[in-house]
Amino acid sequence: MTSKKNNSTKAKNRFSVDIQEALARLSGQPGVYRMYDAEGTLIYVGKAKSLKNRVRSYFQESAQHSPKVLSMVQQIVRFDTVITDSEVEALALECNLIKAHRPKYNILMKDDKRYPWLALSDEPFPRLYITRKTEKRGKTRFFGPYLNSTHLYETLQVLRRHFPLRQRRKPLFKNRPCMNYYIGACLGPCQDLVTEADYQVLVDQVSLFLKGKTSDLLKQIEAEMLEASESLNFERAAKLRDRHEAVLGVMQQQHKVVSADETVHQDLIAYGIDEQRLAVVILQIRYGKVIGTYAQQGTLSDLEEIDSAVQQSIKEYYYQLPDEELPDSIVSTSHFEDVPVLLSWLNQRRSSQNSSSKRRDQKRISKKEIVWLSPKSKDQRELLALGQKNVAELLEQTRLEAAQKLQRDPTRALLELQEALRLPEYLTRIECYDISHFQGQETVASMVVFTDGVSDKAAYRRFKIHSAEGKPDDFKSMAEVIARRIQHPDWGMPDLMIIDGGKGQLSAAKKSLEQAGIWDQPIVSLAKQFEEVFLPGESRPVLLSRSSNALFLMQQIRDEAHRFAITYHRQRRGKAAQVSVLDDIKGLGPKGKEKLGKALGSVDNIISATPVDWAKSLGISVERANVLYQQVKEKSGPSF
Repeated sequence: MTSKKNNSTKAKNRFSVDIQEALARLSGQPGVYRMYDAEGTLIYVGKAKSLKNRVRSYFQESAQHSPKVLSMVQQIVRFDTVITDSEVEALALECNLIKAHRPKYNILMKDDKRYPWLALSDEPFPRLYITRKTEKRGKTRFFGPYLNSTHLYETLQVLRRHFPLRQRRKPLFKNRPCMNYYIGACLGPCQDLVTEADYQVLVDQVSLFLKGKTSDLLKQIEAEMLEASESLNFERAAKLRDRHEAVLGVMQQQHKVVSADETVHQDLIAYGIDEQRLAVVILQIRYGKVIGTYAQQGTLSDLEEIDSAVQQSIKEYYYQLPDEELPDSIVSTSHFEDVPVLLSWLNQRRSSQNSSSKRRDQKRISKKEIVWLSPKSKDQRELLALGQKNVAELLEQTRLEAAQKLQRDPTRALLELQEALRLPEYLTRIECYDISHFQGQETVASMVVFTDGVSDKAAYRRFKIHSAEGKPDDFKSMAEVIARRIQHPDWGMPDLMIIDGGKGQLSAAKKSLEQAGIWDQPIVSLAKQFEEVFLPGESRPVLLSRSSNALFLMQQIRDEAHRFAITYHRQRRGKAAQVSVLDDIKGLGPKGKEKLGKALGSVDNIISATPVDWAKSLGISVERANVLYQQVKEKSGPSF
């Protein structure tokens, strides 16, 4: 009780008079709030329908916050707010501030830098080039990202061959064009060999191609081809014919036709999570075709943040998307809290674009409001399945790359882990323990060993648990396996023991060590829900960075212990099933069971066979086989 009072007093003292006064002055209007730490650094930006209700919720002692929010609140020394006319304006301002400052505690989804984009530079004579940096630079236009790099380079090759935009940032020579001009790969703007107007026609055609406006582009090329033929400029007509065929070929290869209706402009949103890493993929459908895929990923501090992270990713995507490229509808399997506000913001952008721009393609401009849809048509469901496939591939690729990086050089991860856990010795040998059972039946434990950061399978051990058999008790099971482990000093004691579980499992393991007179054995537990690392005697967990090598190493070791335990548990259950069905059958001894196994294979095959099959397998009469068969049938029950 005293401890609780002290904690309460500390909490009140923690929030200064300035913060208490600022909380009292909060407005109930919509707006944006900004949190700052002792160094004056902006650490969080959020929006609220009611600033008073939202901001106060962070400082209420009764509120149940995630570990991440608790950590953030402990660092706040002041905050300020900006009142807006509507929640829509607050959303736009929030996007601007997060993009500009990238605060530490905001869920920072990021463009996957492994995936390249094509960019048309913001210059009088634009260049087309590959980039992995998509931050806004003037009026540079970005197209992508390309999840398949082979398609990217094939597309770039076709564009450079048939749409000869300049490739060099600066001219190679002062008084003459470079070789690109002579081989037809550039129009020579550096030497004034093409007018800016003629060059811009080519740039606009490349833009149409990359946006997926193939019908418009092909019509333009066909018109130019006809004009060249009528003026007897057959060489130009031939080049335009080749350009026409090249565009058709690339689009047929890479742009899946979703609808013959070219007025279909949709975005389909798919997302998924692996451990604590989230990936979001948005399929862009324009003019009835899939023209691109937008991919983002980031790490989460807890699973409760999934919806917030997906919403943040969606907002970042539309923040960067030009007004003229907004879809008519958004399709997703989920409906998020911020969807109404997001749609209002997007429709305001569309409305201002429609009223202010007369030069844009009137066919593309829609007067309909953007709507949020659930997948209904077969095509939409298939495309969302494609999006989920891309999400899974992105997460798996990220996991494999991290594992390969760790395997190549685990030293850094081991040093990070040693420092984070405040351990005196380098972690040469790490052991991890896990418990596996089914409703308390066939309870087993695993011990996996990593030496110098690499799995040492020859040192793995497995245990059949006796103390908790028949009823689930992970604490008692963990206590038993640790007690049995320390009876083998010949295996060599580890530099670190990792327990799969939370404080309860850790406490049980620590008690077994102390009962054996071992007080200085480094031991921690890793709780899966929030990936929290607990140390003995400490109430607060050690929060490792979600992108740290140390946490990834611990997860890898924990997952290996889990796999090894489950494998052993399934083996035990399989043997138990065989014994429970065929054991104690009067007239069926070990040799008979062996014969049945050799003849019929699995236990399922044995119990689903007929008395005739049994008679043939055992070399006995059908009548005698039927007697044995009826015993097994009675023992197996209605499911036989």
